[in-house]
Amino acid sequence: MIDSHTHVHLASYMDLENMAIAGIEKLVSCTVGSPTTVKGLFDEANSILNVYRKNAKANGIELYAAVGMHPLNIPADWKEGIRIIEEFLSMENVVAIGEVGINSERSIEVDVFREMLKLAKSYDKPVIVHTPFTDRKVIVKKEIDVIEGVGISPDLVVIDHINMDVIDMVRGKGLHYGLTVREGRLKPEDVYKNIEIFEEGMLNSDLINTGPSDALSVPKTVKYLRANGVRGDIIRKISFENARRFFGKI
Repeated sequence: MIDSHTHVHLASYMDLENMAIAGIEKLVSCTVGSPTTVKGLFDEANSILNVYRKNAKANGIELYAAVGMHPLNIPADWKEGIRIIEEFLSMENVVAIGEVGINSERSIEVDVFREMLKLAKSYDKPVIVHTPFTDRKVIVKKEIDVIEGVGISPDLVVIDHINMDVIDMVRGKGLHYGLTVREGRLKPEDVYKNIEIFEEGMLNSDLINTGPSDALSVPKTVKYLRANGVRGDIIRKISFENARRFFGKI
């Protein structure tokens, strides 16, 4: 299994151990950044690639990083952050730009998101896009408008934290989509009920310590799907193959 969207640097060593025991083989950890300075982003990315990658390896898990400026944590010197992110993009275990996107339609969020997409297009890197808990249709439409304005290939973009409210908008544009199983997002039952629609998605936990999340939500969802008779090839697609294909290096 691949957990395609986590924040492992904001979780515990025990989470990694439990994920490994449950069958997680690979995961992607996204930066969240700091609202005060881009130095926080630099330090965070380094910790993912060094400390937390080592911790994951000790548990038999391959950890990969996504580096970007989260819309909730945009520092005043964010333009300097573009240079810092570029420095990481050539590193072997950095597989994407993320987590980036729009959370509240502040103009600065749109500006930063546009620059992150330009970087992704320039470096031919996948990009992991955030969606908020509220005003989702409005925000996702704005994100799609910015994506189309930049002209990045839809095949390089995954819109994460998808639910039935916005799935048609995303699929209609040929964009990839992430299936986040945690409180306030999806439940295993939701994935099962909509499996025909969600078959091309990528399961993830959005593991983090700033809100309720579950390090085992991907294996628990796989277990639920298996117990309810979903075909093994479909389960493998949403829990492994789709993410491996999207990120390329994994």
